[in-house]
Amino acid sequence: MKKIVFLLLFFCVISFSLNVPHYIGKRDVVVEFEDLLGFFDGIPIPNKVINGLDFEDGAHSLRLVGSYQEFLFKVVVDTIPPTDVQFTIREPNFVIFERPVWEVNYKSRLSFFGKKFEKTTKRYDKLPLVVCSKDEAENLGGFLYIPPSVENITPLDSKTPVSGILGKNILLNSQSPYKIVGKVLIPENSVLFFEGGVELKSIGIGEIVSKGTVYIPDNVKFTGNIKFSVEGNGTFYIEGRQFDGEISSNGGSLLFLKNVELQDINLSKTNVVIVKNSTLRNLKVSHVGLLVLENSTITELDIKNTRSVIVNNVNTVNVNVEGLTSIDVFSINAETFTISDFSHITMVYSNVKRLSLKRGTYFRGKKNTFYFLRLEMYSIANVFGTNVGKVELIKSRCYNRLSEFGEVNKDSFSLLEDY
Repeated sequence: MKKIVFLLLFFCVISFSLNVPHYIGKRDVVVEFEDLLGFFDGIPIPNKVINGLDFEDGAHSLRLVGSYQEFLFKVVVDTIPPTDVQFTIREPNFVIFERPVWEVNYKSRLSFFGKKFEKTTKRYDKLPLVVCSKDEAENLGGFLYIPPSVENITPLDSKTPVSGILGKNILLNSQSPYKIVGKVLIPENSVLFFEGGVELKSIGIGEIVSKGTVYIPDNVKFTGNIKFSVEGNGTFYIEGRQFDGEISSNGGSLLFLKNVELQDINLSKTNVVIVKNSTLRNLKVSHVGLLVLENSTITELDIKNTRSVIVNNVNTVNVNVEGLTSIDVFSINAETFTISDFSHITMVYSNVKRLSLKRGTYFRGKKNTFYFLRLEMYSIANVFGTNVGKVELIKSRCYNRLSEFGEVNKDSFSLLEDY
């Protein structure tokens, strides 16, 4: 019995002191192993740091070797984001998730993923609930919008134009068509619900400005010249391809677009912007806290000074990213992709014809295909398992592991070497 207890304590102490991860994603993971040598798939671990972007996805061996002992661990590298969240609502407000989810904190511009819901939660009274999946390797995906509670909702009479929504939860229902005249403000602490099948008409140019909450599901009909905008602490959600007007923001907490087909969208200073399953011709985003693009086609994409960007499965023609932006890309297809101004980018399983890194940009990626890769003005790239037709380096560095390069052009200030 004493021997068994001793062995259990020994292995507990060893596991605790070694701090060995079970999953590794796209971020640096520090493995603590004092007085031991570490090898990941037989490769020495520099500075006790492992990053999944330096290895194939799947199971790997982590070996820690000392003078008289050796430890072998199985570690899984995973850089693929999780899929959609599945949930059900038991009225009026009880939400049940099939697996744990993380709440997206759209009230902040600094910390976006805080509260974890293991299985259940409740809808909010006047604000939407936005959640996503986060797997063991901390990949993010499956962003989902859950509208506010309908427990205290009041149907609006369609005989008069939409107005008088201060401090109320208002429903536009089957009594439509509803009319708007000029600019209609949805104040803070107020909710405007649309019901599927509703028709909204404008008399002249109509605009709904959300400083509260606006929720528009699929199958809402719009007639006339109608605009939507988000300001203050407002939130806005629209789903479906019936709307073809203008959407903009100058502030706001949340803007969520799902399954829309629109031309030109200009968004600025919004805390969180999510575009999902949509087709856009031109999307311009500046000074946004968190931008999420999932399963969408965006012909022209322009991002400036955005704190964090998540791109999961996007088709595009031209992408331009500027100004201290951090962007995490999974599976993008693009003709040109330019990123500059001390931005940071990770990219996996993507196909870009021309990738340009400028002015101090740091790139790290794996399993990509680039027809032309250009680094200039003190940019740095780490590439793993990547095919590059032509690379051009100007006062920059490119570090390679298991990648193939065709033509290489570099100046005397640049470096291309294995790592």
